[in-house]
Amino acid sequence: MLCERRRWALFWFLLCQGLLITGFVLAGSTQLDFGRWFGFGGAKMLFVCLPEIGNIGGTQLVARMYHSIENGGLSPVVLPWRHLGYLLSGASGVLSCWAAAHAASAQMEKDEPLPTGRISPGNATLAALLFPGLGHWLSGRRFKAVFMGGTVFMMFVLGMALGDFSDLERARHPYYWGGQMLGGPMVWLTSLAVATRRFTEVLPFQDAGLLFTTTAGMFQAILALDVFHRSQHDWLEEARK
Repeated sequence: MLCERRRWALFWFLLCQGLLITGFVLAGSTQLDFGRWFGFGGAKMLFVCLPEIGNIGGTQLVARMYHSIENGGLSPVVLPWRHLGYLLSGASGVLSCWAAAHAASAQMEKDEPLPTGRISPGNATLAALLFPGLGHWLSGRRFKAVFMGGTVFMMFVLGMALGDFSDLERARHPYYWGGQMLGGPMVWLTSLAVATRRFTEVLPFQDAGLLFTTTAGMFQAILALDVFHRSQHDWLEEARK
């Protein structure tokens, strides 16, 4: 909004808040069972829940408006759309961070316009979210795209295999799950595909599988930060020639 991209502002607002609220409704607001309030004395000031906290304003609002139907896990109930609800609210937090990168890029494009068709830092960052290494590929860094993107992708696949494709379960591994969701659509779509799978036994490499999938998500975020910085440097260098 501040950089006069009102349509984009409306798009990101509706997308992120819509995903957050829809996710809370589908999951009976049980996301609140995985978070914690911080404050002074008896005053509740900040609710932290990963990865929803990326949408910090929306998360604070829904945390005050809604209450978990499970009463903090004391009254477990069966919610058929719980998994999808967790996925949508988690995606809201992740996408809010990418929206911030897109807004920063839009302001730079306004201040330092380029007549060429070079990819902007914001679009490169969004591409990095879509698939590991895609942002680097579109910005011309083909080796890094294949090497780093391929590493992240294979790390995720290996982790899923070691965990018998049952790694993406928030109720069982909430902190791992928060990191896994940073992997973007690659992880989100996989999560939907394996939603019905559960750990049926203690697997010999179960913890390694969780570690690999979570690390893949975190490295996906690192790749996005890297491609934003590199694309921004390329843009400004050419604009100031």
